[in-house]
Amino acid sequence: MERIRRIPIIVWFLVGALVILGVGIWFFTTNSALTGSDKKNPDDPIPVSRDVPGTKYFKIVGRTHIASGVPGTGYISNPPTSGNHWASPAKNGIYDKQLPDEQIIHDLEHGYVWISYVPKAKGEATPGAKVKDGVSDEVVKKLKEIVEGDNWKVILEPRANDDAPIVLVAWGRLLNLETPDYNKIKDFIKTYRDRGPEKTPE
Repeated sequence: MERIRRIPIIVWFLVGALVILGVGIWFFTTNSALTGSDKKNPDDPIPVSRDVPGTKYFKIVGRTHIASGVPGTGYISNPPTSGNHWASPAKNGIYDKQLPDEQIIHDLEHGYVWISYVPKAKGEATPGAKVKDGVSDEVVKKLKEIVEGDNWKVILEPRANDDAPIVLVAWGRLLNLETPDYNKIKDFIKTYRDRGPEKTPE
């Protein structure tokens, strides 16, 4: 007991500091080891409480900017749900001509919903079309009405090489519609809009 009393106070402070330091190092290294492989990728889509039935998830393949006019590569879905893209996004709204995928991917990154449809062939078959018959003028009109009524972070355009007559895309997500389902389209917009990795006000 007398020996313990003779130990200088500074030694006790050093011992205490070493213990606290050791516990801190153990905590942080253990925590990193347990969660390192489980850490969420910040580029992943923001989760939702309920998915729209039929929606597919795709791995995020990047969000690198490439020069405008340069074709993007490495996409794993049609249309792309992520990947390298041009630095200038498109404005929201309705387009009567197809925009470059590389431009709209930037919009997806900002949380946009991209609605595209296979246009009805006029005369000869539409070049690149995978779907035999495009959607009718009546369906296009209804799609435009939906977007006109709720156009915040929504883009509508014709896209001849879609795999289905109507395709809905958000960051990392895709839904093919073989027949028009306007309630599902509205639900997709409300569910997945503004869930990209970049929050923007526009």
